[in-house]
Amino acid sequence: MISIPRTKITIPAIIAASILSIALISYSPMDVSAEMDKFSIPEISGTITVLDESQDYSDDASISLSAAMEVAENSVEDSKAMWGKLDVVQGFLVYKVGVLTSDDVFHMVVVDAGDSETLYVSEGVTKGNWKHSDSESHKKWKDHYANLTPEERELKKQQWGEVKDAFFALSIDERAKMIMHFMSMKTQWDSLSDEERDAKKLEMKSMMEELLPLSVEEKTQKLREYLNSL
Repeated sequence: MISIPRTKITIPAIIAASILSIALISYSPMDVSAEMDKFSIPEISGTITVLDESQDYSDDASISLSAAMEVAENSVEDSKAMWGKLDVVQGFLVYKVGVLTSDDVFHMVVVDAGDSETLYVSEGVTKGNWKHSDSESHKKWKDHYANLTPEERELKKQQWGEVKDAFFALSIDERAKMIMHFMSMKTQWDSLSDEERDAKKLEMKSMMEELLPLSVEEKTQKLREYLNSL
């Protein structure tokens, strides 16, 4: 049900990945994905048992990622799902979903991949505690805008925050589709040579600079147009 398509990586695809990996109010899905594994989950009991985690279990889920994201949002008041993945916890097949509240508090929600039950909701983590200033991605981010004035950096911060707002303006189904595509793209990105990555990054940089000045509504429309092209 949740098999990841093996599509050819494209520049618009990298743009979509960049939106997810950089723009979500400084919460990178790379960091989110890694940090979600650090939560100490109490004993749970799911409905789908995975005996061998080395085997492909991607088709064993009874619910979709978007359905799990909806459950997660309903489990945390005033929240939006920003990330999610199918995983095995304590031998049970679950979705780990990251949600962000309107006041920038992050929760990780574990949803049973069989019956849609919420199995665990983490305590809230504030933005200041979640963002890792020493992570590689944030170092690159800081270096990229090192030559800007404080006013220019503030404008960039505002524009990237609007990209986050545009992403959250998408429906759950649209956000789930973006996340799934991002996961597929990351796999392909890892297989590129250094030269190919550098070339893609240069093209990506130019196109992202065109995206940032747009309004939230225009950014949302661009995301929706891209999703409809998949």
